[in-house]
This record gives sequence, structure tokens and C-alpha cells, in this order.
Amino acid sequence: MSIEQNALKRTIIKYPIITTLVLFIAMFIIFIIISPRNFQGGNIFLSSGNMWNIIESTAGYSIGAFAMTLILLVGCIDLSCEGVIALSAVVLGLCLETFKLSFGLSILITLGIGAACGVINSIVVIRFKVPSFLATISVSFIFVGLAYTFSQSKAILIQTNNDKLTSIFGSIGSGASFLGFPVLLWWTLVFLGLYYILISRSKFGRWAQATGGNEYSAFSSGINVNLVRWVPFILMGIAAAFIGIIFCARLGAASPNYGAAYSLKFIIAAILGGTGFSGEGGNVLGTLLGSLVMGVLTNGLSIIGIDIYIQNVITGIVIVFAVVFSIYLQKQR
Repeated sequence: MSIEQNALKRTIIKYPIITTLVLFIAMFIIFIIISPRNFQGGNIFLSSGNMWNIIESTAGYSIGAFAMTLILLVGCIDLSCEGVIALSAVVLGLCLETFKLSFGLSILITLGIGAACGVINSIVVIRFKVPSFLATISVSFIFVGLAYTFSQSKAILIQTNNDKLTSIFGSIGSGASFLGFPVLLWWTLVFLGLYYILISRSKFGRWAQATGGNEYSAFSSGINVNLVRWVPFILMGIAAAFIGIIFCARLGAASPNYGAAYSLKFIIAAILGGTGFSGEGGNVLGTLLGSLVMGVLTNGLSIIGIDIYIQNVITGIVIVFAVVFSIYLQKQR
């Protein structure tokens, strides 16, 4: 291997976000080239409406992926997100439409349900020592079952305070914006800032990375390992509940079907952003880029008319690539 190849390899290992950036640029260019034209001859993929649509649809990926980044940093994984999203959305619908609670109280209860789900995950993983993979995927069945039970397997049409819900949390085609930008972009930036400070600019972030890297060494150095692992699960639950609220705002209804496969999407966005499975990485800016990769991929495939099942195949290939690449980087490090 030449000196240049060695240097490139070391750079990629040290800065995996470079690979994700190259992938993002390549995908963007490909979709521009193969995108169909509208009646005015403009490129549909590059249209301003579609760019805003990518930003809005990526918000859910990003917010959940930021929280998942912290989960991965402490050496765990959370596969209960779809259950929390579904249950939280249904709870919001019931609070607004069935119990006629105030808007603010309904939002607080919904976020509280998400936090409670995070506590349940923490108890199973930390207190009962169940591997996080098995614990969270098992608990997810409970959350989804409760969502279907509470909603009687039906979508709940949200009419009470729907305008307020839309203006604060955005909806497709609603024009909900603040200072000329979609409100979901602002929410993404808020969560980005919060998690950047928590992970990269606080002691807790260093404790999380130490815990994920070597639990026993972290414990020996005086870090409360259990507390460090409780917090990410609770924050993940709150983030998932927030995404459930976004679903309700965008679609005008609460459904137990929301959030399918979102746990994996969060994980892949975080991995594409350079976060590994053992406490390395944790760059939320990279996670944002990984979320954009997922958002552009989904959007571009839909625009060029790829069948939904083929989209799943292509998405699966991206997931396999991300996991294999993450494991390779971990071994090289």
C-alpha cells in the first residue's frame, strides 16, 4: 500500500464523517441527474418545495438520531422507539380529543409518557441486567400493544387545537414556518444544540463515552455507571414522544401505526455520522449528516418512482454498509 493510500486510510479511520459526506454528495448528484422534470421543465428533486420537504421529513430522523447517539455512546441500543412514538401519539390524541385537556397539558403528558417509557427501559436494562437489545425490543411490543388498545386500533382525528399543533410542530404543506424557515428545521437545530452541549461540552458526555468504551474502567475511576445509562434512555423516550407529536401535527391524526422501523433509522443515522457501538464517536453534526443521507435517499427513491419494496432493498443495503463500515472502523481503532 502506497504512502498516499495509507494516509487516506488513516484519515477515514480518524474522520469517518468524510465517507458519509462523500456518500451524501454522490447521492445528491445522482438524484439530480435522474430526477424527472415538472411541467415547466424544472428538476423536481431540486425544486424548493422538495428541498423543504426533505428538511421537514428529516427532522424526525435527526431528533431521534441525536438521542440514539447518546444511547450508543454508553454502549447500549434502544429498539423500542417505534413503540414509544406510537403510544405517545395515541396519548396526545386521547388527551386532546377524548379528555379535552388543554393544549399545554396534553403536550406535557405526552412527553411524560415518553420519559416513563425510558424509565421502564432503564429498569429492565440496568436493574435486571437484561441486554439492551433484548430488553428494548421486548418492551416495544408492550408499548405498541398499549397504543392499539387505547386507540381501539383506529386513528384518532385531531381537531381540537389542531391549528396550534400545526403552527408549533409543523405539517406537510401547511406552510408552518418561523422567520421564513420551516418550524421543524428550528426544532432540529434546538435538539442539535442541546445534544451537542450534552455530549461534546459537558462532563456527562465524557462520562458517557468512558462508560461505553470500558464500563469497568469507568466505574473504577469513580463514574456512576448506572446513572450515566439511566439518563440516555429517559432522553430517548422524550425524543421519541416528541417525534410522536410531530407525526400528529404533520398528519392531523394520532395513529398506533406511527414510527414503524424508526429505531433502526435512528441507529443507522448515528452510525453513518461516525458513532460506533463501543463509546467512540458521538459527533452530533455527523449524526445530522447521517440523517440527511437517510432523508435524501428516501425522498429521491420516491421521486424517481422506485417501488416501495425495492426501496426497502436499497435501504437495507445502506444499513448493511453502515454496520459493516462501523465494525471495520472499530477494529482499526
